[in-house]
Amino acid sequence: MKYLFILNILFIAIIFSSCYSRGNFGTDTKIFNETTQDYYKYLKWKYYDRAKVFVDIEDRAEYEDFIFRAEKNLHITNYEVREIIFNEDDDESDLKIVITYYKYPSISEKTEIIYEKWVKRGNNWYVKPDLKLPFYQ
Repeated sequence: MKYLFILNILFIAIIFSSCYSRGNFGTDTKIFNETTQDYYKYLKWKYYDRAKVFVDIEDRAEYEDFIFRAEKNLHITNYEVREIIFNEDDDESDLKIVITYYKYPSISEKTEIIYEKWVKRGNNWYVKPDLKLPFYQ
């Protein structure tokens, strides 16, 4: 009977430790998903100052130039995250996103597949946008 009690305690400890480790990974993935969704949502609705917070500090000056050029002309009609690829260290990720947009004076919609790198600094994720892509021009 004593062995059965000890075996049950060990079993419960293993279950809780398993849940705890999965919880950490799940939370990190959840934070990444929420961050990327917020960034693209802010871009879509032209909340550029809010979106800028998610841009890596090294790229913010160039990003502000993009905002200045695109503020009145860029209109994102849809976006969809298609794929997320975490690297081995879990501090970088490549995101495949499909963006549909138009830019004045044209009213023809364009759809582009964009691959963007996201980096983790501390507990936060930041985008490193490729500002040479046609979408950003």
